[in-house]
Amino acid sequence: MNYAIRCEEVTKVYSIGKGYQITALSEVTLSIPRASIVLIKGPSGSGKTTLLSIMATIEKPTKGRVFFLDKEISGFSESALARLRRQYVGIVFQDFNLIPRLPAWENVSYPLIPLGVRTSERKERALQLLEKLGLGSRVLHTPEQLSGGERQRLSIARALINNPVLLFLDEPTSNIDHATAEYIIDLLMKLREQGKTIILSSHDGELIAKADRVFKLSSGRLEDDT
Repeated sequence: MNYAIRCEEVTKVYSIGKGYQITALSEVTLSIPRASIVLIKGPSGSGKTTLLSIMATIEKPTKGRVFFLDKEISGFSESALARLRRQYVGIVFQDFNLIPRLPAWENVSYPLIPLGVRTSERKERALQLLEKLGLGSRVLHTPEQLSGGERQRLSIARALINNPVLLFLDEPTSNIDHATAEYIIDLLMKLREQGKTIILSSHDGELIAKADRVFKLSSGRLEDDT
């Protein structure tokens, strides 16, 4: 089987202060098929965000091997990983990471700047995506002028602007209203049907029920999945 992501005995250790270390992940091994929805669950501090960051090429493991679209990337340089992200990855952060003073369309199109896409094309693509996500009337609004649910949809639009193969979401339905959460779940189902691989962390029961596979982390270790 072709996998979107494979992790083999991935360990992540953070050094905090002189001689003090924290093990966020310990020998995690998992495989994620392409065009699937895979959910990582576990209590706060279990290592979910760290694992997502490693799979999304934001962080490197301390030990272990990571395969991205069947290519081992464990030894890739930071610049090589950045190129992978620009080409293949969309990320939705838990705190949105939107740029406060930029209007919605510029926030969405921002990832296209390093790719050399001219402003007129960036704006056209952003406007089309915002319209599809129900934000067509908010294109000139800044993040502070949007509700929590609208900011979440805006961050998803930004993650989708480069038509990624893999989409990573950290707690995508937390702190938003039920209607918006349902909208996002339906959107993720449609994206999977379009062939995208979706990897997320969540405690949302509806998302857990919809996922093709669920992994559970506890104190940085992978437990039996459901």
